[in-house]
Amino acid sequence: MSIRTEISVLVCCLVFSRLSTSGSPSNGVGSEVIALMGIKSFLVDPNGVLENWDEASPDPCTWSMVTCSADGQVIGLGAPSQGLSGVLAPSIGNLTNIQTVLLQDNNISGNIPSEIGKLSKLQNLDLSNNNFCGQIPTTFSHLKNLEFLRLTGNNLSGEIPASLANLTDLHLIDLSFNNLSGKIAILPAQVFNIEGNPYLYTKGTYMVDKGSLPDSSKAKLNKSGIFYVIPVLMVPYYYSYFWDSSFFI
Repeated sequence: MSIRTEISVLVCCLVFSRLSTSGSPSNGVGSEVIALMGIKSFLVDPNGVLENWDEASPDPCTWSMVTCSADGQVIGLGAPSQGLSGVLAPSIGNLTNIQTVLLQDNNISGNIPSEIGKLSKLQNLDLSNNNFCGQIPTTFSHLKNLEFLRLTGNNLSGEIPASLANLTDLHLIDLSFNNLSGKIAILPAQVFNIEGNPYLYTKGTYMVDKGSLPDSSKAKLNKSGIFYVIPVLMVPYYYSYFWDSSFFI
């Protein structure tokens, strides 16, 4: 790893050192308001997209960038490409009903909170193209309902947690363009991308043994370090942009 990269990662991680995990608030709407206000307090919002997040408002379902279920529970947080910076607060772990977190294409830095591993209902997590540093939290192995995980384009380092193999519902995992190192974990995802991680250990040209691929899928591996498995059932439209017809066999 170059000196410049090491300094960048160090500075990024030092920013996160000021965070401390907040106490667990009471259940119900109040706990969601507290959790969201904790997130807002650690983010820099130059465009004011979180301006109407106000703890004086008892209903977060009226706030921008927040999606709620029919019974008023917070199930989505989506603020992609909003110019947000700062860090992601551990209080995100108190949004216990959340299913989707989309914060891609911002400038958020610091470590990815390990408290995300408490979000047992989480299905979609996209933190790509930010400035997150540190390691991929091993607590992600608790996200049994996770289907889509995108962490591409950050400053993540360390090994890919082998415990991610426990996420049997994963359809897509994109870890490309980070500073990950060590051996490549065998992951159950039908599609995954590890391109742009020069410190990952690879044996020869190929990333995994073709013999381990599921019979219901097709695969293509290439010299750029990217591995695709093309499942029979296509992923939802939300992630359809990830697909490239040139990778089909």
